[in-house]
Amino acid sequence: MTMSRFLASRALWLACACLGCALLGALWLARQAIGEERSGAAAIAQLVARLSALQAAGPAERAAQLAALRAINQSARMRHLRLHVEDAAGRVLVDATPKGDLVHAESQWEIRARDGTVYHAALRWNPDSELREARGDVVGNLAMLGAYSVLLLCCLSWTARRAFAPLQQILDAIGHYERKDYSVRLPAMHIRELDQVRRALNHLAGALAQHQLERRALSRKLLDAQECERARLARELHDEFGQVLTAMRADATYLVRKSAHAPMLQIVANDLAGHCARIQDEVRHLLHRLRPHGGQPDGRVACLPRLLQDLVRGWRGQPGQAVRLDCDVDLGGAVLDPDLTLTLYRMTQEALTNVMRHAGASRASICIVRRGNEVRWCVEDDGSGIGDIAAAMQRSHGLRGMQERAWAHCATLCIGAAEGTGDTRGCRLSAAFPLPAPAHDTAQIPQIPPIPPIPPIPPIPPIPPVPPVPQIHQGSQPA
Repeated sequence: MTMSRFLASRALWLACACLGCALLGALWLARQAIGEERSGAAAIAQLVARLSALQAAGPAERAAQLAALRAINQSARMRHLRLHVEDAAGRVLVDATPKGDLVHAESQWEIRARDGTVYHAALRWNPDSELREARGDVVGNLAMLGAYSVLLLCCLSWTARRAFAPLQQILDAIGHYERKDYSVRLPAMHIRELDQVRRALNHLAGALAQHQLERRALSRKLLDAQECERARLARELHDEFGQVLTAMRADATYLVRKSAHAPMLQIVANDLAGHCARIQDEVRHLLHRLRPHGGQPDGRVACLPRLLQDLVRGWRGQPGQAVRLDCDVDLGGAVLDPDLTLTLYRMTQEALTNVMRHAGASRASICIVRRGNEVRWCVEDDGSGIGDIAAAMQRSHGLRGMQERAWAHCATLCIGAAEGTGDTRGCRLSAAFPLPAPAHDTAQIPQIPPIPPIPPIPPIPPIPPVPPVPQIHQGSQPA
C-alpha cells in the first residue's frame, strides 16, 4: 500500500466517523427541540382548559383556577408565550411581565364568568426563551465544532504516527550502520515507499558487511604477509649477518691472542671483539622481536601463555629494567587459532614496548581472560598516561598498528586511564576479541591462506672467552 493510499483511506474512515458523530449530535439536539415543542403544546392545551374552567367556575373555585394558571405561566413550558390576566378593575391576577425587556401583547380577549365577572386575558410574546435557545444553539454548534476539531486532530495524529512508526526502526538501523554494525536488518513494512527504503538499506548493509569482511580478510592477509616478511628477515639476519658476526668475533679473539707482544694492538683487538659482541646482542634482540619467543621447532606458533611468559621473561632480563611486570592468562580451556594468538602476542609486545620506552611506569600488568564467547585483552600501567588520545593515535605507529590488528579480528581497541589509580595517571589498553564461530557459520567468511612454516633458527655458537688485556706500564715501548 502506498503512503498516499494509506493516508487517504485513513482520512476517509476519519471523515465517516466524524460525520457519524455529528449526525448523532444533531439527532440528539433535534430530539431535545421536539421534546420542548411537545411540552409547550401541552402547556398551551392546559392553559386553554384552565381558562375554560375559569369561565365556568364559581366564586369559590376561581382562586384555584387562577393559581393553576400562575403555575403554568411560571413553569415557562409555553416557550415564547406568557399569559396575562386582569380583572375589570385592572388588578393583575396572572402576571406575564418577564425579567428584562418589555413584551408586546399578541392577542387579547375577555372572559365572562357565569355570575357576570369580567376578566381581561392576553397572550404576550416572551423573548427570553428565544434568546436562551439562540444562545444554546450557538454554544452547541461551537461545542460540536470544537469536539469535531479535537477528534480530527487526534485521528490525524494517530494516523500520522501509525504511518511513520517504521521510521524509528529505520533511524535505529542507520545508527547501527554508523557504528559499523551491519548485522541489523529491517523487517518488511506495509507502506510501499518505506518498504523500498527498507530494501535499499538492507542491501546497503549487506554490501557494507561484505566489504567489511573483505577488508578484514585483506588486513589479516597483510598481517600474515608482514609476519612472513619478519620471518624471512629473521632467517636472513641469522644465516648471513649472524654468521659473519660470529666469524668476526672469532677473528678478533684470534687477534687478541696473537697480539700479546703488542699491547696497543691487543687493546684495539679487544675493543673490536667487544663491538662484535654488542652487535651480536643487538641482532639477537632484533631476532626476538621479529620472531615470537617460544616458536615450535617446525615453525608453528606456540600457545599464548608460553609466548607471553617468554616475552615477560625477556623484558625482565633487560639490563637496567626496573618495571614490575605481572602476567595473568586464563583462557578457560579455549584453544585459540594461530592468527588470534599471534595478534594477542604482537599487541602485548607493542604495549610493553610503549610502557618501557615512554610511560615511566613502575608497574605494568597483562590480563587475558575468557568471558563467554570472547577473549578480553588488557594491558595497563601506572605511568604518565596519554593526554590527548586522538593526537597520540595520529603520531604513534604502534597504537595504529594495534588498532588495525584488533579491527582485523572484529574487536575495537579502547584507550583510557588505568583503573583504581584515583587520578588521571596511568594508561589502560583493552579489547574484546570474539571467539571464532562454529564451522557451519564460517562458510561465508573468505578463507585466508595459512602462513608457511618458519624453519627453526639454529642457535648461535658460543664464542670462546677473550683473555684479559695485559697492563701497560709507563715508558714501555712496543716490540
